[in-house]
Amino acid sequence: MKYLYDTYSHIGSRRSNQDSYAVCIGENGFAALVADGLGGYSGGELASAICVDTVEAAFENTDGFSLDLALTEANENILQMQQELDNAMKTTAAAVWIGKKETVFANVGDSRLYAFKDGRIVFQSIDHSVAQMCVDCGEITPDMIRDHEDRCILTRSLGGKQYVGVDTVVAYNDDYDSLLICSDGFWEFVLESEMCEALKSSQTPQQWLEKMRKCREDKVGMDNDNNTAVAIMIEEE
Repeated sequence: MKYLYDTYSHIGSRRSNQDSYAVCIGENGFAALVADGLGGYSGGELASAICVDTVEAAFENTDGFSLDLALTEANENILQMQQELDNAMKTTAAAVWIGKKETVFANVGDSRLYAFKDGRIVFQSIDHSVAQMCVDCGEITPDMIRDHEDRCILTRSLGGKQYVGVDTVVAYNDDYDSLLICSDGFWEFVLESEMCEALKSSQTPQQWLEKMRKCREDKVGMDNDNNTAVAIMIEEE
């Protein structure tokens, strides 16, 4: 399989960019992730960097790679750094690992992973947020998450507790042909329908990402969050 991808990360109107991301290709296959340090906590930028660095180091381990275990280790490393620096740094994470036959999708918090097939969404990660809980109990529809007053209140994050539940889903590699991993500062302004339309009219990840960024820029106001995305297209060699 051939992996084509493009990435970007922008500070938005914030004083610092607390998003981190990585793409890894090697003996253990292909992995990519986006981590969004929680802006309300001191050290969010460091927490997201620790997450990415931990996953990258685990991926480079020739003894094998487990996305779930790597994110669990990242949680432990963040908790340790909390003690050393005496702060409450936390981060979200959305990640994918592609092996020879199977793919693992994983997420903690409200950074998202989308999988597409023939221009349609076939998988979307589920946020760990108060707004998502409102969806689960029928108070609001999924489309209303973007405008919900409690959208930014998370129910799960790396660095939140000693044990973190990493949501993982296993799929076959031929279940999808494109992937998008992004922080909430990105998907908040790019609707799922716009992601699909941009994908259908794009030949490369660069084109796809540029069209989605244009959608975002057309809507965003003066006050906007860090925004980061990794766009991936997969071709048979």
